[in-house]
Amino acid sequence: MIINSLAYKDYRINFKSYNMIDNNTGNSISTNFYHDSEVLQKSATIIKNEFPKGTDIFIYAGSNGEEALSINSLLDNRQKYKVYSIDISSKAIDFAHIGTYAIHPLADDGFLLNPNCEQNKQFLSRIFHKNFIEIDKPSCPVNNVSDLIYTITFDNVNLFPQRYFIPKESFKENISFVKGDINNIESFNNQQKAGAIFFRNAFYQLTNNNLSGVFKYGDKPNLETNKRKIIQELIDKIYNKIKMNGIFVLGRHLQEHLYIADRTVPLKDTIIVNKTRNIRFMTNHPVIEALNKNGRFKPLFEFLIHGLGNNSLKIPLIWQKIK
Repeated sequence: MIINSLAYKDYRINFKSYNMIDNNTGNSISTNFYHDSEVLQKSATIIKNEFPKGTDIFIYAGSNGEEALSINSLLDNRQKYKVYSIDISSKAIDFAHIGTYAIHPLADDGFLLNPNCEQNKQFLSRIFHKNFIEIDKPSCPVNNVSDLIYTITFDNVNLFPQRYFIPKESFKENISFVKGDINNIESFNNQQKAGAIFFRNAFYQLTNNNLSGVFKYGDKPNLETNKRKIIQELIDKIYNKIKMNGIFVLGRHLQEHLYIADRTVPLKDTIIVNKTRNIRFMTNHPVIEALNKNGRFKPLFEFLIHGLGNNSLKIPLIWQKIK
């Protein structure tokens, strides 16, 4: 990947609804339903075609459950599939177990509340309402604890009231919410292999690849982390954990695809983006390099990543184990 031009936008990491932060890790645990729905729908189709008799599905960085619930709604005969939503944050898992979700009409998943949306969103809205029950505003906390900016944007309840939902019991019977670290993936679930592993919009956390400080706040990036080594070791573990013809699914956030060059990267393999601060990016994508190594995975579908090359560039986000 060669970076020709760059247009950074302040997309929220993981997802863009509400910005809940885990106080212990400092990471966002916010989610919304059907984030990058095109990626989810294609992934679900592959899973159903490759594993019609069922398989395990591991969703790492699963936050408080919306991704697992979204994928589950796209699976036919879902009782054949065991879905594990896994997150390192105890706070995220606690909210997943509570299982109460707020949807705001101005949030990314607000289309679920509006029946007059485009055709694909109408489809997603229908399957959501088929599997969820609307409830009154609960007294317990839900997933919309917001910072001031989000409160100003979303929480005028008089003009834009939120609505609250819980999944039907029968719908979530095949889902488990588990605290876990993807670095320990090989020992998860008693060495059982999975037909699909999702790790979307979280590589940046493992590699200290925080672009928000570089572009917005002026922080000096951490150049001591060997990003390629961390990524290669994790991809090796993921490869060993996926069944043959199973898939590995990436996220499409810019921080997953534009990597600050650390001190291990030769100067010739970098491109400078800020001469004053001497900030450089890798010209090659370390995750794609690791997935292409030894021909173990093949890319299945490409998706636009906003902010790369003329403001957007297609990069494969769904990869299949082939050897």
